[in-house]
Amino acid sequence: MPEPSTTQIREALKFSQFRFKLIEFLKLPFDIGESALREVLERTSSDVYRNYLARAERVDEILKFEDTLEMTAPAFG
Repeated sequence: MPEPSTTQIREALKFSQFRFKLIEFLKLPFDIGESALREVLERTSSDVYRNYLARAERVDEILKFEDTLEMTAPAFG
């Protein structure tokens, strides 16, 4: 998998903002868990739920790659 592009990193940040705004709009506790948030979204709006899942999946792939980079990066010092 190639290194995440600036666009992908920006997408991950925008997803985080999107998630925060959903929580705020739905007046949910800010520390709501992912599964609970998904349940609320599924009951509230199937379109928003599908959009959220698609974006979450893309961001998850980006973050998995970032984790791989951190684990394989040489230690400096």
